[in-house]
Amino acid sequence: MRSPVVIVVAAGTPVLLAALAVLARALRRPDDRGAWLALGLAVLAQAIGAIWLAWPGGGSTFPAHADYVLLLFFPLVFAAALLFARRRLKRLSAALWLDAAIGTLGAAAIVAQLLGETADRATGGGSDAVIALMYPMFDVLLVVMVLVAVTLRGWLVSPVWLLLGVGLMTHAGADVGYVSAGFVGEQRPLWVPVLGLISPVVIAVAAWSRTAEPRKVALEGWRTLVTPTVLALVAGGLLVTDHFNRTSTPAVLLAGATLVFVLVRMALTFVENTELHHSRALALTDELTGLANRRAFHEALREELAELGDGRLSVAMVDLDRFKDLNDTLGHHAGDQLLALLATRLEEAVGSSGLVARLGGDEFALLLPDAGLARTADVGRRIGSALQTPFEIDGLEVVMDASVGAALAPDHGTDAASLLQHADVAMYQAKEARTGFQSYDPSRDRHSRERLQLIAELRHALERDELILHYQPKVNLTTGLVDGVEALVRWQHPVHGLRGPGAFLPHAEHTALMRPLTLHVLETALRQLAEWRAEGLELHIAVNLAVQNLLDLRTPGQITAALQRHGLPPHVLTLEVTESLMLHDPQRAGEVLADLKELGVGLALDDFGTGYSSLEHLKRLPVNELKIDKSFVMAMDRDPADRAIVASTAALGRSLGLHVVAEGVESHAAASVLAAIGCDLAQGFYYSPPVPADQLPALVRAARDAQLGVIDVA
Repeated sequence: MRSPVVIVVAAGTPVLLAALAVLARALRRPDDRGAWLALGLAVLAQAIGAIWLAWPGGGSTFPAHADYVLLLFFPLVFAAALLFARRRLKRLSAALWLDAAIGTLGAAAIVAQLLGETADRATGGGSDAVIALMYPMFDVLLVVMVLVAVTLRGWLVSPVWLLLGVGLMTHAGADVGYVSAGFVGEQRPLWVPVLGLISPVVIAVAAWSRTAEPRKVALEGWRTLVTPTVLALVAGGLLVTDHFNRTSTPAVLLAGATLVFVLVRMALTFVENTELHHSRALALTDELTGLANRRAFHEALREELAELGDGRLSVAMVDLDRFKDLNDTLGHHAGDQLLALLATRLEEAVGSSGLVARLGGDEFALLLPDAGLARTADVGRRIGSALQTPFEIDGLEVVMDASVGAALAPDHGTDAASLLQHADVAMYQAKEARTGFQSYDPSRDRHSRERLQLIAELRHALERDELILHYQPKVNLTTGLVDGVEALVRWQHPVHGLRGPGAFLPHAEHTALMRPLTLHVLETALRQLAEWRAEGLELHIAVNLAVQNLLDLRTPGQITAALQRHGLPPHVLTLEVTESLMLHDPQRAGEVLADLKELGVGLALDDFGTGYSSLEHLKRLPVNELKIDKSFVMAMDRDPADRAIVASTAALGRSLGLHVVAEGVESHAAASVLAAIGCDLAQGFYYSPPVPADQLPALVRAARDAQLGVIDVA
């Protein structure tokens, strides 16, 4: 006969070793440590219970005292499952807890119905029967939990979770044999302890397996309804069965409780779906105007195109003219009021058969199903008429204009992207031509394709050093000498020859290419200036600064490095900026300008008098030079108004301690007037057009030797 100690060791040692393996691995895991600790404790409870049962007299009755320890396995496993879920679910919602309650009550109802009387007969009823029934009830929950976990992950499980599932299901199988033998009072068959040994070993192997980063699982869709639906049907079946054939009272009560929780779950689902519908409506609605937003418009357009067939539709883009002026003058609050009022008028102009959406800012889009050019043009005219009635904003009457561009399907495209792009092109054509409405004309849409090709060629031009600089002299109006030059970029195109900046800079200004282009111009200009100064030409040089460089906090450091490379002091370089550049990000631009000012380079405010010129900018910007725009200078000898503007601007600049430079000087008369009103420097075709670098020294020396350009103001 085998020794009791040998029996105990044979029964408990493998399970105990597995428990220690799980616990040891849990302590070394950075991820899901709490969950694996709970699993290790569950296996440890299984080991202690197995040793207790194997001890002489420990398993002589059913249920035994060891069963209290063995049953600890289940709550610990469920706690581990909860800890695993917290890391993988977005949130542990009320619906999840209700599903857990439904699962628990449903499992209890099933077990009470199927095994209640058997447990009473085997144990004599009372608490022993309850303990005996807890095994099958927990096992049913365990099986449901594994199946739900697999279902939610879409049947794509990693080896770790597959091993865990096998270990838990094996444990449930061992319990079935253990409880079945206990109910009939027979010796447990051999396969029961075998499964009892396999289960903890498999769990230990899972603990030591390599796991991937946890994949988030959303509790949504049909998968979440499988468990409560099945258990609700089972509970309903039990109640129906009880009507025809009396079943156990516990089973009926548990089935009823299950249905109550199912009803609560249904009510919660209804509330969640209502909130979801409301959230979706908000997600598709523009908050300011109440119109459809960009996302809703795209969805509607795609749906219409999918059902288009042989039909037709129209897409139109609407953009307000001078809307920014309104915002700058009256403030953004007034702009928001205007947009809200405009939304109502647009909906009235389009009618109930079309969709009006706000895409952003002052840009709106119209979707007109079954509309051709005639109807679209009519809508455009109605929008124009609707805008003729003034808007009342903060007690003021404001009149606005809009530009409308339209594209038709299938004539101008059969997909959402091309239709919106073509409508946008047509809208900008309407804005430039001031026609109010413009339909897309393929023959006029060469600009965007040419622009893409030009940008690609310009990128290669930078790599092949095809960009060259011409230099326009800046003449001192007091001495007549050339004080400095402005560097102006040209493109020596291999096919089209020399191209001026107007042929390519406007296309590059809104691309990432503008920043390296500006740095290339700066580097080339400083290298050339260093050569001239080495030859004895004490010149200064001016370079235009692009918005991308003005907003780049690295720019001051890059300019410092460039000056040091060429051995030039900072004061020989002037960087020209326009006020419009400041509108993109005034705070960052101000930081960069302050750093440049501290560096010691000159800063010039270019094109003053046009665009967004304001005394506020002039006072705030750290500039030391003011450049009067050529549009005022070129006609000042003929136009008294232009002459007055130039004179007042020069006086303003002098009073602020700024050097005043006039651009666009084309006649001796204009030069004389500029000298008389106190301008410091002038540049223009009267002195010289922009010339290549090799021609400039002769101009400088000729002016110095003959004092060309000295103005007799006596």
